[in-house]
Amino acid sequence: MKSFKIIILITALISLFSSCSTVPVKEPTSGYVKIFKKARINPCKVAILPFKNEVKDENAGEKVSLILNSAFVSNGIDVVLPQDVKNLMVGRHFFPYQSIPQSFLDFLKNNLNVGLVITGKVMTYRPYGGGSRYPEIRIWIEGISTKTGRRVFSAYIVHRGDDFRKVLEFGVVKSMTKLIFVSSDELMKKLQEAGIKCLEE
Repeated sequence: MKSFKIIILITALISLFSSCSTVPVKEPTSGYVKIFKKARINPCKVAILPFKNEVKDENAGEKVSLILNSAFVSNGIDVVLPQDVKNLMVGRHFFPYQSIPQSFLDFLKNNLNVGLVITGKVMTYRPYGGGSRYPEIRIWIEGISTKTGRRVFSAYIVHRGDDFRKVLEFGVVKSMTKLIFVSSDELMKKLQEAGIKCLEE
């Protein structure tokens, strides 16, 4: 009888551990921001690099970074011109899919007075139309200090145009540009709340 009870107990434990191992890992929700350092970004100027592209649209990464650039400028943030950033990257044979070399960060800090570099990757990019009722994006973004070469923040943004629905179709975003723009505003608000000083002034 004791042997039977032991067998039952072992079977139950195996079942428990098996079920635990199959629990899916939940993706972070949209707007998730992890702050690594709350100190002031100095000098207070931003360079946004073309994003790494993981979708079929080969220009999606550059499109997203350009719109993000415009969103930062519209919020009064000093940003290096996109073409200047691109020229610097080409001149130094550095591409979006590579790790950012410290020499590149040093150049931005010493020559363009940049304190924060923003990079990222586009994982989903579905414009309105072509079988998609609403535009949809999924982006991973990182902010890197030019002084230390370390991450200041990372952010995960997922949005569809109908996320902003109010009543019926009112409030629904059908433009990819606007969707990225409002997502950028969401990111900046999160950073301000988290204490990224450079983006507060």
